[in-house]
This record gives sequence, C-alpha cells and structure tokens, in this order.
Amino acid sequence: MPDKKILVNYTNRDFNSIKADLEEHARRYYPDTYKDFSENSFGSYVLDTVSYVGDMLSFYLDYQVNETFLDTAVEYENVRRLARNTGYRFTGRPAVFATATFYVIVPANTSGIGPNSALIPILKTGTEVQSSNGTTFVLTEDVDFSNEKNEVVAARFSNTTGKPTDYAIRAHGQIKSTVMFRTTLNVGSLARFLRLRVGGSRIAEIHSVVDTEGHDYFQVDHLSQDVVYVNTTNPNAAADGVPQIIKPKIVPRRFVVEQDETGTYLQFGYGTDEELVTTDIADPSQIALKMTGRPYITDTAFDPTKLLDSNTLGVAPANTTLTVLFLQNDSDSVNVAQGNLNTVSLGLLTFPNPDGLTDSLQASVRASLEVSNDNAIVGESSLPTSDEIRYRSYAAKAAQQRSVTRNDYEAYIYMMPPSFGAVKRASVINDPSSSNRRLSIYVVSADNQGNFVSTNSTTKENLKQWLNKNKMLNDNIDIFDGKILNIGFDYEIMVHPTKDKVEVLNAVNRKLETELRNKMYIGEPFYLTNIFSIINRVDGVVDTTKVTPVLKNTTGYSSAPVSIEEMTSPDGTFLKAPKNVVFEIKYLNSDIRGTAI
Repeated sequence: MPDKKILVNYTNRDFNSIKADLEEHARRYYPDTYKDFSENSFGSYVLDTVSYVGDMLSFYLDYQVNETFLDTAVEYENVRRLARNTGYRFTGRPAVFATATFYVIVPANTSGIGPNSALIPILKTGTEVQSSNGTTFVLTEDVDFSNEKNEVVAARFSNTTGKPTDYAIRAHGQIKSTVMFRTTLNVGSLARFLRLRVGGSRIAEIHSVVDTEGHDYFQVDHLSQDVVYVNTTNPNAAADGVPQIIKPKIVPRRFVVEQDETGTYLQFGYGTDEELVTTDIADPSQIALKMTGRPYITDTAFDPTKLLDSNTLGVAPANTTLTVLFLQNDSDSVNVAQGNLNTVSLGLLTFPNPDGLTDSLQASVRASLEVSNDNAIVGESSLPTSDEIRYRSYAAKAAQQRSVTRNDYEAYIYMMPPSFGAVKRASVINDPSSSNRRLSIYVVSADNQGNFVSTNSTTKENLKQWLNKNKMLNDNIDIFDGKILNIGFDYEIMVHPTKDKVEVLNAVNRKLETELRNKMYIGEPFYLTNIFSIINRVDGVVDTTKVTPVLKNTTGYSSAPVSIEEMTSPDGTFLKAPKNVVFEIKYLNSDIRGTAI
C-alpha cells in the first residue's frame, strides 16, 4: 500500500499562519482523533505552543540570515566585520591634532642683551601636557626655542641697572591626543594563527611589537604582505638635505590588527622560526646566483616570490613575551577650550651644550616651562555609524586601493588611519577653473557631541600626504574647509480632534529627532518634502500645513553671509546646497519647533 502523501505548506512562518495550517492539518488527517478546536481546549494550547516555537525559529532564522549580508545587517559589530571583508578598515578612535604654545624663561647673557644661548633648550618629542579636564596630549615634534621665528621678550629686569635679567621665549609645537601605553603578552607554545588581545577597543595605533629575543613584528594590511617600507638614515643627508630614505624590507614576523567591541587583537600567521629563510632587505642578486648556478634550466623569468621562500603567512611568536606599545586617547572627551591647556605633566627639555651649565640654572629653565592653547581644541572621538561604515565599505571595495574616480578619493579619505586624525564628511569636485586636473576636496570634522567643526590644518596636511601615495600621477589636490550652515525649521500641523495636541507634538518631535539624527553630506540638498512625509506618518496628525526653514546664525552657530531665500528652490520644496556647503541641524531639540491647530 503506497504511503499517504501529506501536503505541507512551507511558506507559513508567522504564528497565525502556522496555527491555521496546523488546525487545517488536524481537521483533514485526524478528524476522528481531534475535534475540539475551541480556544480554551488543551489541544488549542498545544497548537499555540508549536506555533509559538515555529514563529520564534522563523524570526531567528531570518535574523541570522540578514546578519550575514552587509546590506541587511543591523548589529554594529557584524557591520564592521562584513565591511572588513570588502577592504574597509576602521580601527580605534581617531587622534586629535592641535598646535600648542610653549613658554620658557631663559637667563640673559652677560651683556643683558638677549638670552644666554647655552641655556636655550629644546623641547623633545614625547613631552606630555594636560588640560583642565585631565585630557592628555603628546608633543609630536621637537620644539627648538632657539629658532629665529620664535618671539623673544624681556621678562624680568634688574632693580639696580634696569637691564633685563631674564627673557621669555614663545614657541609653537604640534600635539596630538593619543598617549603611549605599554603592555606585555606572554606567549606559550606555537599556535597556528595566534590571536592575542592587546587592550580595549579605543586603541588608535599599534606603535611597536617586540619579543624577548629583540625581534620586531611589523603591522601589515594583510598577512600575505611580506614587504614593508621603512625609514633609514641617509648617510648623505648633509649633502642632499634628505634626512631619511625609504627602503623595502622583508618582514616574516608580521601581524594584522583586528578590532571589535570586545577589544583590539593582533593576528599572526602560522609559520615558525625554523621555516624562516631571510629577514633582511630584498637582494635580487642572491636569487640570480641561485638560479644560474643550477646545472639545468627551469624558468629564466625572475620570480619575486622567491625573495621569501615561505607560504606560512608570517612567523607566529612562541615561548616568548611580547612587549606592545600602542597609542590611544586617554579620555572620550578631547575638546579643550581656549587657554585650558595649562599643565606640563612630563617636560622633556634638553640643552644642546650642557657643559659648563650648573644644575641650578638648568633646573630653573626646566621649572619655567609653561603651555597654553591659543585656539580651542576640537576633535571627534566618536565611531562612525553602521550606515556610514556600510556605504564607506562599498566605496572601498570599488576603489581597490587606488584613487581614480571621485568615489575612490572619498573612500580613501575615510580609510585614513585614525592616528593621523579623521574627517566626518568629505566631498571631491573638479576645479572648473583649472586645466591641469586639479581636484578640490572639501572636508569637515565633528566634535564630541557630533556637531560639525572645521578640520584642523594638521589633519588636512596628513590627509594630503595619505592621498598622495594612491592618487593618479597627474592629479593635483587642494584641501579646503567645507562651509557649515546651521539650519532649523518651524512646522504647523492639524491634529485629530480625538488626540491630545501636546502628546502629538511630542511624538512628532521625537520622530523628527530620530529621522534627522544622521548628519548630512557636503553638497546634499535639504528636502522639505521629506519633513512633510515624516510628520504625516505620526499617529494623530491629520495633515502638515506648513514647514518653514530657518537659518541659524546667532551665537553658538556658524556665521553665514547668505539668506534662507537665496538657498530655497523656486518651487519651495528643498534648500539648495553649494558643492562646498553642508547643512546641519545642530540642536535637534531646539532648532525644530512645531505648533498644532
């Protein structure tokens, strides 16, 4: 007797449809066994339980499938992992660069005219300064107080002769917010593809990794990359004026950096020291000798992969201790008001010619060191949103590590390592007045509250150097500040007679704050029709009768030499943004005002 075929509907996935299908199945195939289909029967309880389980399984199945694709992923960490597969890298919170002003008091020379040159110090890289709120900044360059560009003024005078006894020297130096930290990692026996946790997720840069035997490990973009370029001292620096030269270096000991919400990790390959063949700078002559010394011929072409006879994706450390130096912001808030950078926590002062200088004189100069900031320090320490990561990763995949099109340049801008600073929005346009492929790049950054601010000069210079290594040879780049225009709007709505006007207005404001939370892009128009659509979807709103845009240019907002009428389109449906302008609703809770009728 053939088996009875039972029809099953595999498209039913929610509670109601699953239960309806089960009831239909019971009625059809078990009419004599199960007859009570009332809501309070035990059989109905069993059907409810099975339907509930089926509904939950369907939900989590859909959720897991969605989280495996970049287009549909919701979880922030999943978006970051999927974006990493496309070539987009974002690691750590970006450093903030600024210019600090340093003061030092130097005793006068014997004549009293000018400071004593032997006591004019050099402030070394690594000096740490702090603001009133405890944020630490590190000096990134030596500050020579003897530089002729520095301002020198008489600070103290003799009561008897009236001649100056001390001079104050004012100099400037570049600082950044990331601070150097040190940690050690104990490594046991060899583990293939060893993965070690260095610290938290705020690390901006891995500075160095050294094992107990003194071997250096180098950070690479991917483990198959076995050559990096290092700076070496130029022996002819005095003649040609170039202090350092770049040379290729084979790096069998290498790692990549991975980061998620749980921390920052070092990922190594699976090789061992015994498999290591060469570690020095590539020398093609060694390969040529090896090939021509054979009594037979295999291939006369030069194979660059023979420079490192290893397919293990790098050497993994084993039975050693790794010393890791890394940089990160020591505070989530890196904004410093003008003049609030006022403490030298670690002053590294040296004297070019200390011979003949007494300890008391040197100590006096060291104690006089002070610091301040002439301008407010504003920088972004927040991470990009899921949507920003998603769309940047699309562009990064299309760019393929080169900058040719407009989108390629924008993708590469957002991929700049955080230790060099960061920009929130960037726009690349062709300069119509140029005949030599000149590109104008407009950028803006964001502060700790996410509000747009101008990008500091150091970050823009770093960005230009970052783009130079991947740009087209005949492309010329200019980087400018994007213009920030703060706007708001007033709206008027009709509320259903059965609804409370205050509750509906509050619901509309909450909805608008949610929808408009994401910042706009440079050159993006602001569509008033979208505001009508958002408001009309709120329960209790009969219709939106009016939306009036307002330009905010009072204290606390950016200044704008334009009027709202100049930017409004002829049909009044949107605000036009020039190519170098970005619109911003700075304070969502006060720049959006509504009335109900």
